[in-house]
Amino acid sequence: MASTWRIFDRVAADYDSVVPFFAEYGAAIVDVLGPAAGSRFLDLGAGRGALTAAALARGCVVTAVDAAPTMVALLATDHPEVDARVMDAEALTLPDGCFDEVAASFVIHVLDSPPAGVAEAFRVLRPGGRFSLTGGSARHHDAEPAVWSSPLADRVDSLFLEFAPHIPPGGSMGSPIDAADLLDGAGFVDLHEEHATVEIVFEDTAQLWAWALSHGYRAFIEDLPDAHRPDFRERLLTLPLSDGLLRRRTCVWSGRRPPP
Repeated sequence: MASTWRIFDRVAADYDSVVPFFAEYGAAIVDVLGPAAGSRFLDLGAGRGALTAAALARGCVVTAVDAAPTMVALLATDHPEVDARVMDAEALTLPDGCFDEVAASFVIHVLDSPPAGVAEAFRVLRPGGRFSLTGGSARHHDAEPAVWSSPLADRVDSLFLEFAPHIPPGGSMGSPIDAADLLDGAGFVDLHEEHATVEIVFEDTAQLWAWALSHGYRAFIEDLPDAHRPDFRERLLTLPLSDGLLRRRTCVWSGRRPPP
């Protein structure tokens, strides 16, 4: 995971500043979860605090951890009321059973060992506490309806898929996960799948490119061999923008640590 957190450490100052993509997603995810006021809430792989801000707005008591020191420093500045710490999600230095809610947004798939991260979430939850993560599952593999995408999102996805074969093995973008299997394997019960949607409008493709460099997409771009990176940039900058709308929907899976 070292190469991954270094990427996020380098983009921390610009993260979510081009457009509020993750802030919007964080608010949508927390709206889906609806944590109770006063809940002890762990934001796992917190980044700049998208989930943190939304959980605070609901009155949660938030601890935020991330492996990227600059992300944590900026989060602590933005949210001084939060217990913000640099920490490895696969080896949390936190007591057993100390949280009511643990949530991981767009992080489990980039861990070296996703099962280890999910097991740590299980450990730090109280019995009956809930763990939530973003990620799909083979249990529900029907194609996403077109209404949940947009022409620009489809074009961006197609471009990444076209260039993906050029990425060397072990790239920094993470690996596909099956969220339901991970929850099952860690011992969670009462599994649920819900969805969160975000819509962002880009002014032009220059803004789209700046956004791509300001978050995890940068890992993909930097992993491209030198011979292909300029072509990828040119292709993205010349994508038809249409109305500029990029619509994304993510699965939000959750499960509970069994009660005693």
